[in-house]
Amino acid sequence: MSNTNYPQGGLYVKTKEQELVFPLKHTHLQAKIAGNVSRVEVTQTFENPFTKPLEAVYVFPLPDEAAVDDMEIKIGVRIIKGNIKKREEAQKIYEQAKREGRTAGLLEQERDNIFTQSLANIKPGEQIDVTIRYTHSLKFEEGNYEFVFPMVVGPRFIPGTPIHPLSLDTDQVPDASRITSPVMPSGMRCGNDIDVTVEIDTGVPISEVRSPSHQIQIEHERQILRVKLGGEDTIPNKDFILRYQVSGKETQSTVLTQLDERGGHFAIYLIPALEYDPRSIIPKDVVFLIDTSGSQMGDPLLKCQELMRRFINGLNPDDTFTIIDFSDTTTQLSATPLANTQENRAQAIAYINQLQANGGTYLFNGIRAVLNFPVTSSRLRSIVLLTDGYIGNENEILAEVQRELKPGNRLYSFGAGSSVNRFLLNRIAEIGRGACQIIRQDEPTEEVAEKFFRQINNPILQNIQVTWEGTGESAVIYPTNPPDLFAQQPLVLFGRKQDRVSGNLRIFGIAADGKAYEKTFHLIFEETGNPAIAQLWGRGRIKDLMNQMFGYETKAGVEAVTETALTYQMLSQYTAFVAVSEEVRVNPEGESISVQVPVEIPEGVSYLLIFGATDDSVGGKTRGAGQAVRGSLLRSAALLDKMIYAESLECQLTAPATTPAPQQQQLEVVSVTGLDQAAIDALTQHLEKLSLPKGLSGEIVFELKVGKGRVERVMLDEEASTLKDATVIDVIKRSLIQWQVPPSATGTIRINLRIEFVVAL
Repeated sequence: MSNTNYPQGGLYVKTKEQELVFPLKHTHLQAKIAGNVSRVEVTQTFENPFTKPLEAVYVFPLPDEAAVDDMEIKIGVRIIKGNIKKREEAQKIYEQAKREGRTAGLLEQERDNIFTQSLANIKPGEQIDVTIRYTHSLKFEEGNYEFVFPMVVGPRFIPGTPIHPLSLDTDQVPDASRITSPVMPSGMRCGNDIDVTVEIDTGVPISEVRSPSHQIQIEHERQILRVKLGGEDTIPNKDFILRYQVSGKETQSTVLTQLDERGGHFAIYLIPALEYDPRSIIPKDVVFLIDTSGSQMGDPLLKCQELMRRFINGLNPDDTFTIIDFSDTTTQLSATPLANTQENRAQAIAYINQLQANGGTYLFNGIRAVLNFPVTSSRLRSIVLLTDGYIGNENEILAEVQRELKPGNRLYSFGAGSSVNRFLLNRIAEIGRGACQIIRQDEPTEEVAEKFFRQINNPILQNIQVTWEGTGESAVIYPTNPPDLFAQQPLVLFGRKQDRVSGNLRIFGIAADGKAYEKTFHLIFEETGNPAIAQLWGRGRIKDLMNQMFGYETKAGVEAVTETALTYQMLSQYTAFVAVSEEVRVNPEGESISVQVPVEIPEGVSYLLIFGATDDSVGGKTRGAGQAVRGSLLRSAALLDKMIYAESLECQLTAPATTPAPQQQQLEVVSVTGLDQAAIDALTQHLEKLSLPKGLSGEIVFELKVGKGRVERVMLDEEASTLKDATVIDVIKRSLIQWQVPPSATGTIRINLRIEFVVAL
């Protein structure tokens, strides 16, 4: 099939009418909530407005802990079920179907909260529906339940060295092109709208049903409470947030079980009957880290500044504090922590008030600065991060926190905005043993600040241990290291007992007053249980395995995630859903159009500062509407490239030519399988340019997934490697990603490297 490539944007003009056309017409969300669990169905309607067959590619968000376990495409009255496959296999099936003229759908996961839907060979004038289903566990605290559905992926800042001059991908974010969508210019609409229906099977009375993000309509039908979007609030440019209060005395625990051939599964939601005690407050050293990059311009930065002022003025008398802000550069209020005096608070407020948003989101530099900030006392440190999280190198940030956050210290995250990166903010708080809070740019801050001080002043339950007591094998429970709990915050556990034998789950912890806390649950697995529980356990296992690979992917870790995803028929970064029509539906030899669907700029984010001005006059004349929009899209893409290719503040992988030091690190390519000798020689020459940390020796074995003339994935074989230093692995991994692979190389390449620390004579 020949393929006619159009400029990036996915938005085109009919020459005569100057009409804007879009392949994605509508998104419909149907959610059903029962207790702590929601089952969600998302239907995306695509239409081909062209005279040639169309391939539509759409990058969209879902909740970061959604267990996506079903996908299908509907053509007319016919439904084609998607099958879960290993990702590379699914991609090959999709590409072959596209070449053969069959209609095909491919659903892939790029991040925990970013997905790509590809739909090939939509016939001219044809409409196709893609339906995605997932299970999700609701967030709840103090009797307040919260259902969130993200609607748009905000523009991500991509640091690093470009892999290729014409590519968005870099050595730090090798898949940048897959998480970067064309963005509609300010004041323009992408043509896609959304409707939402959420049904809550109340069971018990609920009250205070509200949405801080959207206008909603509320209906009652027996015990079902139905919430719909208001007719004037259908633009997909912000998270949909629905909150409601459970009436009456709050239940302290909920236990759900499920039994099938894979084992007995359970979910436990426990709110310990412990109260926040203000007498347990101990002095803290608080370091605030605030994002002042361009995406924070306007309401998001104003909200962060407002929060910061409340935080500073609400610190305990014996606390110490300082402020660090970051964008292209990192600056700070003081070189050491400040005492909480009236004079120092006034200095801090003045510092906060003068902050301005501009530049790139170099969060890694900010995190590194705050983790290395001097400690002048024995008190424990609390780090408070305020950001929208619009970056592409999330794993690099999370790996740095995993490695460098000192024992006992905590990291709290605050996201201010309409469509923040919840995956990053949630994970960074989990790793930092703190808490995450998201606040819209137009929400009041009093309640958020009050909740923050209850959290930072001390958890109500620490050192939580979970053990299984009973016959047979032990249960596998996630999270493996339960977090400390704050006031009215639930402990959520997902478990599987493969032999399905009943037993007791014992939860032990230390309360804020130093007394022991203990709770025991007797679990009996029943086939009539909730089938969603198995999916949530599978998702919990995948999350735990992925958390172990923030620094670098391992062969064993990738295989374990893949096996779990296939067993539970679930989407992951290593599996994908693919659906293919049996019949050939378009001429395989004819021309086709490939379109990347444009998205809205998130509400409250400044298009001007991220992408530049959109003045569409040329030579004193205003161009037609279609040309203007296309020009704006192309210009936004070019300016985005400049943002993405901004020079990294970190050191380069290759060291300048200098006189060799007496002590040298030597890298030897021991063996390579999957390449011819010429390619091996080229790879050896490429790796010899590396400058490695001194004093380390051992062997490192990598497996590379190669295709389309580049390295697509680098995995460490931990069992075969004797050197596992994260810094060395990262330097070599980034160099391998930049290597220009011969076009003939495909599939798996295995590389054995030896590093020796020698003293030159």
